[in-house]
Amino acid sequence: MSARWDSLCRRCGGCCYEKSHTPHGRVVDFGRPCRFLDEQSRLCRVYEQRFRACPECRRMTIFHALFSPYLPETCGYVRAFRKWRRSSSPLPPR
Repeated sequence: MSARWDSLCRRCGGCCYEKSHTPHGRVVDFGRPCRFLDEQSRLCRVYEQRFRACPECRRMTIFHALFSPYLPETCGYVRAFRKWRRSSSPLPPR
């Protein structure tokens, strides 16, 4: 399941930037990437050991994919699990 789960990632880097908590929620500082993020390729340089190498790195879960406001709409996990939010077609007339 891990390879299939990881294949959803579109390498947007949205989860690899510094985040801070504010009274209005979590804010991503796109000026402060994780020290292990290669900004050119959007790949983690220590991917296999990321949870040991970087204490701030958190495992992506379905909960994060559904509810984390800091993930962009282009995130592969968001696209896979928030289909109900992306419905832009109006309801058919009655």
